[in-house]
Amino acid sequence: MSDESKKTVFRKVIIPEEMKKKFLVGNSAPYLGKPIELPTGSSFTIGREDGRSLQLPSEMVSRLHATIDVRDGKVVLIDKESSNGTTLNGEQITPLDAYVLSHKDVIKFDTFEFIFVDTAVGDIWQTLKPLSREGSQIVSFYSPKGGTGISSIIVNLAHILAKKSEKRVAVVDLDLRFGDILTFMNGKVGASIFDLTREAEITPENIVNCMHKGPDFDYLPAPKKSEHADLINSAHIKAILWSLQAKYDFVLVDLKSEIDDLSITAWELSNLIYLVALPEIGHLLAARRVIEIMNTFKYPETKFKLLINKIGREGTVSADEVKAFLKKDITTLPYAPDDAILTSNNGKLLFDERPSSAFTAGLVNLNRLIVGEEVITEEGGIFSKLKSMLGL
Repeated sequence: MSDESKKTVFRKVIIPEEMKKKFLVGNSAPYLGKPIELPTGSSFTIGREDGRSLQLPSEMVSRLHATIDVRDGKVVLIDKESSNGTTLNGEQITPLDAYVLSHKDVIKFDTFEFIFVDTAVGDIWQTLKPLSREGSQIVSFYSPKGGTGISSIIVNLAHILAKKSEKRVAVVDLDLRFGDILTFMNGKVGASIFDLTREAEITPENIVNCMHKGPDFDYLPAPKKSEHADLINSAHIKAILWSLQAKYDFVLVDLKSEIDDLSITAWELSNLIYLVALPEIGHLLAARRVIEIMNTFKYPETKFKLLINKIGREGTVSADEVKAFLKKDITTLPYAPDDAILTSNNGKLLFDERPSSAFTAGLVNLNRLIVGEEVITEEGGIFSKLKSMLGL
């Protein structure tokens, strides 16, 4: 892979001709940059009612607002006599008439805007790439095994995103039973995600009452009592993440190890998912199983990435061996136990405490990848060392 391809969040995906797909790509919150595959052989329904292929949370959207069908190789949009209409490229369409969609057509239902992407005409990454530069994004971090350092990575990354990239950042601790974001932040016990779900409705306006203040970012802690985790459902998670998207540029999500309705809901709503693993055989075997599961969801390569922590630890697998085993590109962070413990045990953030360490530099480059900036690879000094260590 060329150096040029590593300078953006999204990398080009080469799709065999027989696997060309059609997508709606969100062009407004809460779906900004989110690719939604259009199926062949069945009708894709849009509306506010439960059970629609695309459920849009607005009273201005009808229960069954519109449908999209693939007919004889053509993709057809039909407004189903919705109350407030559907627009195509800025013009309201006639109800019940069939409109054949073309690559990059813009469709709007109320305030929800989508771009039609036909990958037989153009690569999906070309559409996603510019969308990654603006608007709110949800970035989830998941590992099937504990001890991968996700919580430490997230709070340090949130600090870097807020301070260096000047972004409004929120962290959500969805490790509902054993989450430790509050501990890592040396925070005081107070409102949590459980308290938020007791509200009559979760909205962008009332979610701020449960957010805790970090040095440059806000965070929503896991419940204080582990038994409260059982009272939080996927509808709560959807409302929380949508509400945070209205308030922040980036929402970083710390997920639990289980794969259940809550985790899958977070995956579906995420613009980007990092599967985090250590360079150890047990972790890599588990990661490979998760990759197989992810593939069943048919997520595009732009949405699903691998992050390998503690690369370089003696006796573990090398970065090249990890890539060969998992058959996917990886982003890596170096083994730095003295750095990591500053956050986990002392609640200190590395960008302030150890700005010149290799681990901090790795987090800075992860930040640059997520916001769509070029990864720094200059020769000389720490960045030369970083380039060598991280295989950039």
